[in-house]
Amino acid sequence: AFDIRLENETMKQRYGYTSLGQCSLLARRLVEAGCRFVGIDHGSWDTHFDCFPSQEKDLFPHADRAFSALVTDLEERGLLDSTLVVMMGEMGRTPRINGRAGRDHWSQAQSVLFAGGGIRPGRIIGATDKHAAFPVSDPVGVDDLLRTILNLMGIDSERIYRTPLGRPVPLVKDGRFLDELV
Repeated sequence: AFDIRLENETMKQRYGYTSLGQCSLLARRLVEAGCRFVGIDHGSWDTHFDCFPSQEKDLFPHADRAFSALVTDLEERGLLDSTLVVMMGEMGRTPRINGRAGRDHWSQAQSVLFAGGGIRPGRIIGATDKHAAFPVSDPVGVDDLLRTILNLMGIDSERIYRTPLGRPVPLVKDGRFLDELV
């Protein structure tokens, strides 16, 4: 599964000859081989200054190409219904451009994309104000995302583990399952 040299040139090109593209192709191969969880880490989104050149040339086009190729490829292979694909970062970005032509960290709002794994296509949940700064309807929190992702993966999100001293540690403390997605 790790040998992407076995893929034909058309498929490699479809995903894009970038780190993100080839890692996404590898992710599909791992899913196809039976791997139950695959994570792709793609750095360089931390654009605190002069963000526009890298966003326009590298970040957005590469992410769009890799994500759409992965979802389409999984669909064509009959794997999308049983594979949950989530694209998200650790936080959002400031709604306003800073004085160095960049965007800083912003924990008040961000976008998350879901595909496959029982998700109903075309759903939009929540909205922000006109500046994309704060939620104005149907806010979704981190615990909501975690509870939903765990349940869609078949993991009991109500499960509580105990530390060696007996202290309870829940997988997810709060949150709700996002019924609107399925």
